[in-house]
Amino acid sequence: MSSSLVIGKIITLFLKLFSLSGGTALPGLIALKLNPTLINQIVNKNQLISIIITGTNGKTTTSRLLGSIFKSSGINYIHNRTGSNLLRGIASTLINQTDISGKLKAKYAIWEVDEAAVKSAIIQLQPQIVLFNNLSRDQLDRYGELDTVILSWQAGIDSLPSSSQVLINQLDPRLSKLKAKNLITFGQSLNPGQFFKANIQAATAIAQILKIKNIYINQAVKNFKPAFGRGETFIFNRKPIRISLVKNPSGFNAVLSWLNLQKQLNQPLLLILNDRIADGTDVSWIWDTNLEILSPRTQPIIISGLRSYDLALRLKYAGVNSNLIKVQPSITKAWSDLLNQKGPIFNILPTYTAMLELRQYLNRQKIIHSSWKD
Repeated sequence: MSSSLVIGKIITLFLKLFSLSGGTALPGLIALKLNPTLINQIVNKNQLISIIITGTNGKTTTSRLLGSIFKSSGINYIHNRTGSNLLRGIASTLINQTDISGKLKAKYAIWEVDEAAVKSAIIQLQPQIVLFNNLSRDQLDRYGELDTVILSWQAGIDSLPSSSQVLINQLDPRLSKLKAKNLITFGQSLNPGQFFKANIQAATAIAQILKIKNIYINQAVKNFKPAFGRGETFIFNRKPIRISLVKNPSGFNAVLSWLNLQKQLNQPLLLILNDRIADGTDVSWIWDTNLEILSPRTQPIIISGLRSYDLALRLKYAGVNSNLIKVQPSITKAWSDLLNQKGPIFNILPTYTAMLELRQYLNRQKIIHSSWKD
């Protein structure tokens, strides 16, 4: 373990010295090439209590909510908060948090894990708790069909220690196929668009298994600030602007339903669709999204991103007045076009890499955000 860990730390130091923030998973990638069982070795050395959180939607918010609960209750933990949610990101987090001998200060670890990496993460981490939040069609070029993902998840469950507990969101019927020795269900019916409350239910289910007091859970939820793009609102030129990540039909529909409940479907709107690797190169999922809900609009919709014309075509077939569909492939120019609109609130719905590009632009412009949650 020592040589691969040292090399990983050297790469981490190099990245920090040269401010190469985009390579957060590189130390883990190289270290795992040298030592494929590095994660498992560090876990065993520290008897680390690992918690895996996965699902198509809500991984980041649920993980950060649980982290806030841990912090509120005084639990020391590590979290792949800034790295990727693949094995390389998990390895990079461990490399960054250990000393040169592989020793950790934290007793617990929260791991946000990509749907496709669940089986391998379970084998390496041997977690005490695994939470499956939901599953919907997402990035067919990477994951395959839903049945393939479920089979992979079940194989991961079958490799768990006998004492591990599996939490399944009972509101998603697809997850009922999963079987485990220590199976716990969670989830209460919610109104459309209440995705933040759904994430609270998931984080609370884990906290209750760990016997964390409700006072700490409630305090953490009250003080929680969403990650960038997960329902965050900031003020620019006296205009409230809300950014909501959309990366699959389920998440997109949830956001649209929330906007409908808030009577915001006819307010200034910018949709951004990219097809980079992190977004999923197959954007056919937009045809499974209920964009017909936008057909009554009387205000323009600004469309941007690498696949803006695909999205514009989809909106035309959804019944949106073609005169209201304004295509501007440049995200920065689309941002300017949005600000020229009039309304009480401005909504931006980007896919993942579009959200990152927008964030980088807003950072360069030194725009300060103030957080908001539903």
